[in-house]
Amino acid sequence: MKNAEMALHRILKFCQLMIALLWIYQGLFPKFIFQVADEKVLWQFIHIPTSYITDMIVLSGIAEIIFGSLFLFIKHQYLHYLNLLGLTLLLLCVLLIYPDRIYQAFNPVVMNLGLGSLSVIALWCIDAQKIKPE
Repeated sequence: MKNAEMALHRILKFCQLMIALLWIYQGLFPKFIFQVADEKVLWQFIHIPTSYITDMIVLSGIAEIIFGSLFLFIKHQYLHYLNLLGLTLLLLCVLLIYPDRIYQAFNPVVMNLGLGSLSVIALWCIDAQKIKPE
């Protein structure tokens, strides 16, 4: 059974690492470094004054980097539930603001499903590690 426990540990560690890297990437490149135009449209949609939009983009990027970094240090199911909730809410926002994006080649549905799937797999691993063989 030791091999099964090691495999679960490796799978969980891989899921945690990939989730962390994807969130850090999403916070770093489109928000913190480049501030893509789509991010500005999102903040304009919720009626943030133009003078604050750049700061809000940077802050949201920092928040995503911090959130992603948590996956490097915390292996708790609540973090994954929060990830699933956040991904669902973000996807709903994107569908509301950019409904035409869901059928394009690089779209948020693919990214959110991938990230969410990693959290579901991580949750299965966490649950399996709680069960001790007799």
